[in-house]
Amino acid sequence: MTSVAAEAVHEQQSRFRARLDSLISPSGLFIAAVLVIMALPVTRTIQDPDFWWHLRAGQLILQHGGLLGNDPFTYTVANHHWTMHEWLNEVLFAVEFSIGGLGLIVLILSAVTWLGLVAVMQKARLRNPGRGVLGLGMLVAVVAGFPIWGPRVQMFTFAFTALTLFLVERYLTRGGKAMWLLVPLFVLWSNLHGEFVVGLGFIAVILVAELVGERLHMPDPAPRSRLLPVLYLLIACTAVSMINLNGPGILFYAAGTQTSAAQQSLIEEWFSPSFHDWEVLVYGAMMLSLAMLIVFNRRIRARDVALVLVVTALSLQSARHIELFVAVGTPVFIDQLAIATPRMRAAYRRLRRAPATAPPRNRVQPPLLFRLTAYAMLMAGLGGVYIAWLVPKMQLQPFSLTYAQEFPVCAAQWLAGAPEPLKIFNQYGEGGYLAYTLSSHGDKVFIFGDAALMGDQMLYTYAAVETATPSWDSIIRKYGTDIVLDDINTPLADVMEHAADWTKVYQDGLSVAFVPNDKLATLQLPAVPHWAPGSVCARQAKSAPNTGAQNQ
Repeated sequence: MTSVAAEAVHEQQSRFRARLDSLISPSGLFIAAVLVIMALPVTRTIQDPDFWWHLRAGQLILQHGGLLGNDPFTYTVANHHWTMHEWLNEVLFAVEFSIGGLGLIVLILSAVTWLGLVAVMQKARLRNPGRGVLGLGMLVAVVAGFPIWGPRVQMFTFAFTALTLFLVERYLTRGGKAMWLLVPLFVLWSNLHGEFVVGLGFIAVILVAELVGERLHMPDPAPRSRLLPVLYLLIACTAVSMINLNGPGILFYAAGTQTSAAQQSLIEEWFSPSFHDWEVLVYGAMMLSLAMLIVFNRRIRARDVALVLVVTALSLQSARHIELFVAVGTPVFIDQLAIATPRMRAAYRRLRRAPATAPPRNRVQPPLLFRLTAYAMLMAGLGGVYIAWLVPKMQLQPFSLTYAQEFPVCAAQWLAGAPEPLKIFNQYGEGGYLAYTLSSHGDKVFIFGDAALMGDQMLYTYAAVETATPSWDSIIRKYGTDIVLDDINTPLADVMEHAADWTKVYQDGLSVAFVPNDKLATLQLPAVPHWAPGSVCARQAKSAPNTGAQNQ
């Protein structure tokens, strides 16, 4: 027994030493560095304009002890039924904000995005690519997703999509029971974000692709015996998705948000990606190089080609779906790159007329202590860089200069001084911040970022005003608007600047406000503020032209 025990201990020690050697090898160091580097692009300040109303909605849900039947933010569609398909995420925002402010939300959402990338990497590892190819592919992917990264609700969908694809792929290639973890995951997902239907759709695409691929004799099909359990999984995940405070209708609601013509034509994040934007170029290059690799290799599994075609179409239709392209396309990109690498090396040798097999080199491996020290120093250095990158973003407050350059921070502070609630016409992307800061005061906005709640007709009505069509004035007055708050140098602001029936009452470096002349005498507005020297709004106002605003 002693001899057997000693052999077992020796075997465990050998395995541990082999794993340690693998970890601190050059390729291991590279992968570890990639894991840290991936966290940098996904850790950003809050840039999503919808974040603010999500936060405020979560606070109101907690105050009321349940979902809100109608939105409390608008004076235009307050009678519309509000399907709060992201209620759980909004509640989490509110709880996190009460504990650690915006900093905790930034940290958690950055971690969620990073874990999604780790799930993408784990799926790619199932095909056993070399570490160099794996790390390179992940670096390309994280840069390709740069236009969409940041603290936003969609990062849950990105992470859960990546995890869904990993667990299904793991089952199809290796079997096991881990795939069934997706059942409770979909209960959580359907309450966090309405795009959980994307995950259901991808499972369905995999099943159909495998059945078609078998008939077409495509390479590396999944065992037929494993497809039926995946079908059962799809049915179970669909069923549990209806365990939602919104009821079974959440399935139809979530699907409907993907087919709104008004959203596709009017809302920027739903636009097709513009390849004139440098941030989109890496995504485009990754998509093009993936297509070239598939043609070069002429070998791809049916489920891979089906998923890639679906996410390519989705991401070309709408820039917000670039995250789905990264989640789905990256493992396929890495796999295709791994298949092509030996052939490219062979072609390179032929060009150089080098022998097919080079003589082995005698490599002297540095001592273990030296390698451990180098590994620790590298990781400590990269960790220090990440902390230095993260901390300033966690310290920003809702009224910081960074946010004042993107959102109507100063205008909201001015409007908050009004003694009576106001009905405010606003830009679509700024309705969320105004709702967050002014709804407790009783102010209402014309529109905010829940496009499904607004409805297509309201989106088109808003667009008619914002683009200063001939009916802009009548539309504003029809809804009883008290004040128009818009960005400077927009078509509407330029037209109102010269409109005889409107008076400019406020302007800063970002925003300008107008009041109809027939309300000017009766509407109680705060005086145009004189910001304290050195304050956020004083620094922002330095870039503003002469306002001509009148103190009321």
